[in-house]
Amino acid sequence: MKESPCQFAARLFTALEELVEQEGMYLRGGFFDLVVDSRRRSAPLVKQLGVLAREPGMADFAPQVAALLERCAIHDAFLQGKMLELTLEIRRIDQARHRTSRVAPAYASFAREAAPQFQAAG
Repeated sequence: MKESPCQFAARLFTALEELVEQEGMYLRGGFFDLVVDSRRRSAPLVKQLGVLAREPGMADFAPQVAALLERCAIHDAFLQGKMLELTLEIRRIDQARHRTSRVAPAYASFAREAAPQFQAAG
């Protein structure tokens, strides 16, 4: 027996909910490479659900869609915050690198002058 579009959509939603749940765990654990993989794996499901959205009875899935969108928005906000945090950290590192490059020559010349001079004893 062939499954109906609504049955197929229900299976897709279940799989998508599992992927979104995994994504949340990966985010909390800081496994951002796995977040990207999870999103890549969920893309075909979302695309297929978009196709199925034209089928009769799909309005019944509106609460599931709303819940998924809310969780995805939370994940997106988390990622945006993490990207901002990392951008600021990169900026601080670049500033420290710039300051170091400006003072390093002074320390290098001081180190050459202060180096002990060894003479061979014979």
